[in-house]
Amino acid sequence: MKRKTISLCMIARDEESYIGKAIKSALALVDEIVVVDTGSRDNTRIIAEGYGARVLDYAWHDDFAAARNTALAAAACDWILVLDCDEQLQSIRPVEFQRLLADPGVAGYRVRLFGAHGSDHSRAFPDVRLFRSHPDLRYRYPVHEQIVPSLTVHAESTGLVIADSPLVIVHDGGGADQRARKRDRNLRLLRKAVGDCQDEPYFEYQLGSEMLLRLDDDVLPVAGLRTSLHHLDSAWRRVTGLPPEMRRLVAFGGFLAGDLAAVHLAIGQPAAAATIVEVARREWGDTARLCFLAARAALDQLVATDVAARRLELAGRVRRDLAAIEALPPAATPKSSRIRDLYPLVCRGDLALAESRLADAAEAYEQALSRDQDYSAAWVGLAECARVAGDRKRALRLYLRAVTASEWNVRAWERGCSLLEELGFHDNAQSWRTRVLDHFPERPQAPSDPVAVGQLLA
Repeated sequence: MKRKTISLCMIARDEESYIGKAIKSALALVDEIVVVDTGSRDNTRIIAEGYGARVLDYAWHDDFAAARNTALAAAACDWILVLDCDEQLQSIRPVEFQRLLADPGVAGYRVRLFGAHGSDHSRAFPDVRLFRSHPDLRYRYPVHEQIVPSLTVHAESTGLVIADSPLVIVHDGGGADQRARKRDRNLRLLRKAVGDCQDEPYFEYQLGSEMLLRLDDDVLPVAGLRTSLHHLDSAWRRVTGLPPEMRRLVAFGGFLAGDLAAVHLAIGQPAAAATIVEVARREWGDTARLCFLAARAALDQLVATDVAARRLELAGRVRRDLAAIEALPPAATPKSSRIRDLYPLVCRGDLALAESRLADAAEAYEQALSRDQDYSAAWVGLAECARVAGDRKRALRLYLRAVTASEWNVRAWERGCSLLEELGFHDNAQSWRTRVLDHFPERPQAPSDPVAVGQLLA
């Protein structure tokens, strides 16, 4: 078997603290290193050249794709490996790496991206960082740049596939200040791209998603949520308005639908969320996240109605959606594993609670907590069980445990507030109510309460 050659391609600017470790992590696997420097004023160039890199100067003009494509155009090997300066490729045996490159049916490989402390940093797109060197394969989008669109077209035209791989990349990401600066930069570039490319839905999708604040996979009703909804909805209308043959090539369609549906759930519109998810599953197939959001949307509708036939229908829908999650292949990343294996437990608990199956509900919540003691939604579920059972003091302790696990659990604050009122602790209740109003200004004024709804399925 002839050995395949590989080019490590990077872009850099003032990365003297990171670039050496990034290059060293892949040094035993690659045949050349191409670094595009976008204006470093530190020792980035010297360090890169010390590892044998060819460093190309590039005048930065707010376009990450253009910078990356400069590196791709200069690469001379059979395959391309892409790393950011604050990333490191986890160790893999060269023979195993070459086995990936030797597969004649693969155009590129997805990798798993993790934070420095093991957290899952999966992005909207699958992270494709290893792909064949070909002039048709170029990055798109000036910010949140992606190789997937051109790689997808190339793969289809050549009969190749984009495959999963065992490769793991660890992303450092820097401290909170550095992350905030990157986010501000991305928002600036995305707003510019939305104005410059008004027919491209990708930028409105990314802008709307970048502005969201999330707890686990829930979108929180904080200030600016309606603005995010505007951008996501605009992107969704453009994507779903494409001809079918073009629509299925929109790699971010399912992710866009997931974020848009989650926003509708956050503002109390589960029927709209259900419709969006239904379209996405039909167009791009089932994923754990889409099935989970469908179950959540059905459950929210269930607890908002006291019509017995409608409740039975929606309960059946919740069960089918949760069963669809179980039928999916094992998850590849911690985040997708969490969606597949953890979130449905609380959903099952909420369904059991709405059906007055108190023991089953408590068991589901306890199972969730056995997997993650800080899963705030499960603590809220146990609090609801205690409240229905009449143990209000225990319920209050559990609401406190929920907000300790996550100060952003809006439902814990709301339900705890109402219980404090019931117990006569009006000053404390006012403090909790102020918290909700200050931190969650776009929360619907009358959120659904699964305990208050008539429990007709018992």
